[in-house]
Amino acid sequence: MKIDNEELHAVSVVSAQSSAHANPSATEERYVAIQGTHKAIPKARLKAAGWKVTRGARPVTGVIPDTWMDMTTGEIITKEQARKRGIKLPGVRSNSDKALALCERLARCSPSERPFVRYLLKSRNQRGGLVGPLDAVLDRWIARACPGIRSTDEARKRKQLRSIIERRELMANDGAMAKDLQILNPNITKQAILEEAAKLYTT
Repeated sequence: MKIDNEELHAVSVVSAQSSAHANPSATEERYVAIQGTHKAIPKARLKAAGWKVTRGARPVTGVIPDTWMDMTTGEIITKEQARKRGIKLPGVRSNSDKALALCERLARCSPSERPFVRYLLKSRNQRGGLVGPLDAVLDRWIARACPGIRSTDEARKRKQLRSIIERRELMANDGAMAKDLQILNPNITKQAILEEAAKLYTT
């Protein structure tokens, strides 16, 4: 079913702004998705994300963009036309698709890893990284999850947590989350940045 989806348009604008903030691209700023098609999400993916799929359950659908607007010329272009003309269109992911991907990530973690992974995700800031230095974030988790731990064991515990981050590919480096886990807000204010720093002690 064809739709003219307001949510798709809004997400595509935010996606373009976020991508331009992280890695400016003329293509990403020029083309905006304006229309899409509902397609069923594979049941295997839903199950991988922890979704209880029954035989009689109705299909769960997502919106796949297929029509774009050239913000420079006003031209309407389809995905097929873009392919024939060699135009690379920016990727657009809806909030629901991002949430599903996040559930898939968590489902791949072992039960013992999930509390820490959730904590790390709650510690994200709006600039693609964490609310504080990685070691400070890890120390905060250790203090909460392992009260009374001996100082001689803290380094070993920190190493274990870093191994989870590496194994689950949660971060690109000590200062940046993996690309698909980044939260990017190009309009964040200085006050919001200060408030994010305080989040380290409340998460």
